[in-house]
Amino acid sequence: MSSYLVTGASRGLGFDFIRQLAQNPTNTVIGLVRDKAAAEKKVLEEGLSNVHIVEA
Repeated sequence: MSSYLVTGASRGLGFDFIRQLAQNPTNTVIGLVRDKAAAEKKVLEEGLSNVHIVEA
């Protein structure tokens, strides 16, 4: 089981990295964002259950 932290995860390359890393259900993916609500909405829409969003 691996854990990953992705900065700038709310859009663009950062969100694409999250999407790719989350394909493996044993991975834990943490996305660092400025707008938590918007990022969590995208994660829920994509059905990425192993992704956790942190606002910084």
